[in-house]
Amino acid sequence: MRETRRIILITLAVVTGLAMTVPPDRVAAQPPITITHWQHFHEGRVMALGGLKQVFERQHPGVRIVTDFPPYAGFFEKMVTSLVAGTGPDVFQAPHFMAEQLINGGFLAPVPDSVATSTDIERTFFKWTTERFKRGGRHYGLPVDVQHIVLFINDDLARAAGLDPARPPATWDELIAQARRATRRDARGEIVQAGLDTRYKQAIYATLLYQFIDGPVVNAARREVTYNSPAGQDAFRVIESLLRGPNAVDSPRFLPGSRKFELKRAVFYLNHPVARSVIGLIGPDIKYTVAPVPAVSGKPPIAPGSHWAYVVNAKSRNAEMAWRWAEFLTSRVGMRAWIKEAGDAPYRMDVLDLETNTVVRDTLMRHTRVTDFAGFCYPVLDDLVDALALTTRPLADIVNEAKAKHDACVREALK
Repeated sequence: MRETRRIILITLAVVTGLAMTVPPDRVAAQPPITITHWQHFHEGRVMALGGLKQVFERQHPGVRIVTDFPPYAGFFEKMVTSLVAGTGPDVFQAPHFMAEQLINGGFLAPVPDSVATSTDIERTFFKWTTERFKRGGRHYGLPVDVQHIVLFINDDLARAAGLDPARPPATWDELIAQARRATRRDARGEIVQAGLDTRYKQAIYATLLYQFIDGPVVNAARREVTYNSPAGQDAFRVIESLLRGPNAVDSPRFLPGSRKFELKRAVFYLNHPVARSVIGLIGPDIKYTVAPVPAVSGKPPIAPGSHWAYVVNAKSRNAEMAWRWAEFLTSRVGMRAWIKEAGDAPYRMDVLDLETNTVVRDTLMRHTRVTDFAGFCYPVLDDLVDALALTTRPLADIVNEAKAKHDACVREALK
């Protein structure tokens, strides 16, 4: 309760500071307008968005922002269902892997030049965060939630296992060895402390696939995935070594659905920089190190990059104001709140100095490789990882079965 009160006070202080920066001549009367806004729930971003909402409404009297934060697991179904039914929100977050579906389906309104020209957008943001939402010289989204993968280390638990967090594992072989050393089991052999928290499966398989496979993981021209190749199967063998057999460093059966790292029940954890805000809320006393992702031996430490975009519903009755709200959220003011409140990595050229963690900043600038996933096909790969962890089926059979399902999903997304 004391921690929650502290966070609320910090958020209000940030909001007050932001509001004081609004010039009086920017505050002009507006006709009554309601803008509905959806994005999936995330503790840090809910707080940041709440503060930004207050500032925007103060700048635009008569404009009311109504927010909804569906859980991630149900967000995509709710979004698509509402768009097809014509009842979708004015503004919502869309992941880059669904850009083609939403644009081809006619669900998105382009950014009007009165808000931001294509030149403005491409000059402001990292190029790889704008390409998927561009079609025919128009942009259909403004990037937000730009993420790459980093390695979190619980300093105290690492030292208790005889490891030095100041010398993090540089390769997957080193991570596996250190995670095995840090894994603890009870008398029955059941895991009671994970060497590596593997609950965020996407972080693990995306990192490995984009490190092992030099070409596309999803071949958009052929509308198929490539991870049944020898390089792809090598990537999944690493996951197999993490989750199968007596030397497994984690299991879906260990604290299922729990935040193992934040609860001090795991030593290593792969996730985005935004995880910093959740660690601060749930485990505020955890001392942790942020390290680069481990690399494949002989290769650079590639970190897969992904992003979302704020987009406007093509059927919005207030598209101009909706885009002004989206533009505000991705402005310098918005970016300052995302970094300080939500723990996001920067994605505007003019705010890189706000990121104080050198690993986060250097990885973003030097080692990020944007993913080419298409469509909401992650459940196929999540099931693949579970099959490796919970069955004894041959890896090649599991991978080939996943490829068939994934190819069908990609064809649907890119039709």
